[in-house]
Order: sequence, then C-alpha cells, then structure tokens
Amino acid sequence: MILESNKKGFKGLTGFDIKFLALVFMLLDHIHYFFQFTEKVPVLFSWIGRLAGGLFLFTMVEGYTHTSNKKKYFSRIYLMSVFMAIIKSLMEIFPALQRGDGFYAENSIFSTFVILIIIFKGIDYIRGKNFIKGIGLVLSPFIINYAIIFIFQLLVVPFFSMDMANNIYLIVTSFIPSPFMVEGGLFLIITGILLYMFRENRKLQFISYGIFTLAWMIGIPLIFIRPISLKLMFTNYYEWMSVFALIFMFLYNGEKGKSMKKLFYIFYPAHVYILYGLSILLYNLIF
Repeated sequence: MILESNKKGFKGLTGFDIKFLALVFMLLDHIHYFFQFTEKVPVLFSWIGRLAGGLFLFTMVEGYTHTSNKKKYFSRIYLMSVFMAIIKSLMEIFPALQRGDGFYAENSIFSTFVILIIIFKGIDYIRGKNFIKGIGLVLSPFIINYAIIFIFQLLVVPFFSMDMANNIYLIVTSFIPSPFMVEGGLFLIITGILLYMFRENRKLQFISYGIFTLAWMIGIPLIFIRPISLKLMFTNYYEWMSVFALIFMFLYNGEKGKSMKKLFYIFYPAHVYILYGLSILLYNLIF
C-alpha cells in the first residue's frame, strides 16, 4: 500500500504519498504530451496531469522547509537543472535530435525549482528583517536575466549571426535559468511563492493557490482569446484543472512518509527521455 493508514482508518497522505501520486499524474500527462500526434491518447490524460505541477511545488516547498541541509538540497536540484537544460538546448540547436515534425522534449521543472529556491531564501531574509539582501535575492533571477540579455545585445549579437547568438544564449541560460523560459514560466514561479509564503497557514496557502490558479488560467483565456467557449476550456485551455490539486493538499497529514530521495531525481529525466525516444520511433513508423 502506498497510502499510509492505521487501525483507525485512513489518516491522510504523507509527503511521499503526494509525490508518488504527482509522479503518476505527470506520467499520464506526458504520455499525452509526447504521443498527441497519434490522436489516440485521450485528453483525459492531460486533465489528470494538470494536478502534477501544483503537487510537485507543494512537496518541494515542504522538502525545502524541512531539509537539514539547504545547500545540498539546492545543489542536487541545480545539477539536474543544468543536465536537462543542456540536453534541451542541444535538441533545439541540432534538428537531427528532434522528432520528424520538429518536436523535441522541453521538460525541465528543475530549472523552475532553482529559481524558486533562490526566491525562497530571499523571503527568509526578508522575514528575518534583512531587507536589502532579501529583496536582492528575490529580484536576482529577473535582474540577472535582463543583464544577460543586455550583455548579449551589446557584445554578442553585433559579432555573430542571429542563429549563433541564439545558440550561445541557450547554452548560457542552461547554467543560469531565465524565469521567463523555465517550465511553467511566471505562473509556476508565482504559485511556488504563494505556497511558500503561506506554508505556516494551510487555510491561506490553499485559498491563495486556488484563487490565483483560477484567476490566471481562466481569466487570461477569457480576456485575450476570442472566440472562447466552455468547450474550449476543456479541449484547449484546461490548465485551470490544476486547481484540483487542492484535494490532495487538503489530505496532507504533515508527515514525510517513506524516504525515497532519489526516486524523483531518477524517474523525472528517465521517463521524459524514454517517452521522447519512443515517440520518435513511433513517428518514424507512422510517417
């Protein structure tokens, strides 16, 4: 049994339970993502998959909060971030590594986590009334991103072709992730910040997550997409379904559960590249 229980019955989900469920939801989502071109995988897989992002952020916040060695925690995530970002950059630079339709694996949630951990540290400094250092850390991913763009415009673009300059930028941002290019972008970054800021008040944490998710994922399509319909909210713009991750957050019992530290670090990149490889083989067979 994955879910923890005792003689009195179900007592909630541990951190391990939630992370394991998130892995399952993510796998379903990525099966749809990598094999959507076949038109055989139901969109239901991605509906379920919407829950994964919020749950991973939730467990990451808990993991970062309770880890005894935050530097080691950050180092592990950063190394995985660089590893997957470099592979993603190589896929973008070399068309031979892409699927026949130009598709390639862009997944790298670790880069999003890298930025969030830096911001979390800044929030901790602000709470400790070290405002200058805290605000500096919170803003640093954005400041550094714009600084890199400025330097590139000044020192790289004038001397290289646009393709070469773009390739250099991709490699640089593999080591220094941009908050605007990481998986989930600003939405996941703001979501992670809300979950961390209100982690000591579950009610506020869950309310802020729900309101922000619905406001962003329903509000933006309603404002900017015309024509929009209820049907489209289930077929094209179903990101709002990530709000249902709240169900599992509510069931969290505050316990860590089983310690399988390496599970996520191994499973995440392994399943991405296995599914991507299989999608290439299937695409070549069909087309």
